[in-house]
Amino acid sequence: MLRIENVSTSFGKRKILEEVNFTVEDNSIIAITGKSGAGKTTLLGIISGLLKPDRGRVIYNGQDIFKWGDYRRSTFRNREIGFVFQFFNLLPDMTSYQNIVYPAILNPASRQIREQVDYLVEYLNLKAIIHQYPSTLSGGERQRVAIARAIINNPRLILADEPTGNLDEKSSQDIISLFKTLRDTKSMSIIIATHDERLVKNADTNYHIDDTVLTDRTPAPKGVRTAPKKTAKTAKKTAKKA
Repeated sequence: MLRIENVSTSFGKRKILEEVNFTVEDNSIIAITGKSGAGKTTLLGIISGLLKPDRGRVIYNGQDIFKWGDYRRSTFRNREIGFVFQFFNLLPDMTSYQNIVYPAILNPASRQIREQVDYLVEYLNLKAIIHQYPSTLSGGERQRVAIARAIINNPRLILADEPTGNLDEKSSQDIISLFKTLRDTKSMSIIIATHDERLVKNADTNYHIDDTVLTDRTPAPKGVRTAPKKTAKTAKKTAKKA
């Protein structure tokens, strides 16, 4: 579905990502880990087309999204991608219902919006809070509303930036279970930038960013020993040391 090819980017003289490569398969959860400032959020921004890398390509359905114009990339974000943020980013003057439907209103292709919202309200257990404003909701409730907003247009890909970072244990576990359900029942792929080891353990793949380099840290199946997978850039650095 999605390929990141040789992506490198810098802010001023500081290198953030260097020759990053990976593939996103259908129906998968990918956890991207790394210390704060390592480039996790930057990578999500590049995948969405909000940030353009210095070099490299983001290939979606066989097309380089950075060869599209601004309008087409905006349409791509609205229809193909759902965003889930650590701080929820709900509009404070809108009710839960209004926050959820907002992306659908911006999508001319949306049909039967009311039916879709009713489904999400039931699916995410939002009935009791659907007409409340964000300031009256708990962290877990806000995040469920944010997830409903992210999937109102039935995207193929969800980008989640520290989605459990401000949640308690129970709410975090609920969000983890929800992501797995979205993968298994709605055929969505989810890329999560996170420090949360619980999310990492429930992901299909774990990539780690350290010193601009992305490495595959997905554990091998039990009983199978494998050497750590490396990107091309990591291999070059190893060769130089040798």
